[in-house]
Order: sequence, then structure tokens, then C-alpha cells
Amino acid sequence: MRRALAQVFLRRSGGRMEALLVIEVETGMRERTTLPLVDDDPLAAARRLGRHLARSGTAVRAGGFRLRVERAGALHDESTLAKELLESYRAERRSESDS
Repeated sequence: MRRALAQVFLRRSGGRMEALLVIEVETGMRERTTLPLVDDDPLAAARRLGRHLARSGTAVRAGGFRLRVERAGALHDESTLAKELLESYRAERRSESDS
């Protein structure tokens, strides 16, 4: 079954970052998954998440998802972090195909 990333919400939890992923499946249903990350920095967390998604087989498309970071109780769109996640995803996919 095809799975595609729709949204990412990053927030701090216990001194580390946590990602809430909204993944759309082939039927149009949406799955929500919370993923704890070892990083305490949103940039490092976005990059790690990109690698994780590449290994999990979840599709990530440019412009196909939205990434927001929670700060002071408010959500902020972070297109720069979304680009970093996508680049990390693509690099991981390339390295998998090279091996």
C-alpha cells in the first residue's frame, strides 16, 4: 500500500524533538504517528526524519507536505526545514539505490 507524507509537526518534548506525522494512505485515509527523535534541534530533527522516512518506504514529494514547528504554543510553517527534510530523504534514497 502506498503511503505519502502529508504533514509534519515538530515540537520539543522532554528536551528533545518529537514529530507528529500525518501520512496519507492509498485509500485517502490519514494515519497519525508520533515519533520521538534524539535531536534537540529542529534542523537536525528534520534531517533525521528525512532519512527515517526514506528507509520506511513512505513517499515524500516536493511541495507535497507541510512542516510546522511548535514554538511558544503556536505553530509556525517552516519551508526551510521542509526543504532540508526533502534533501535528506533524497540523499538517503540515492545512497540506498547505489548500494
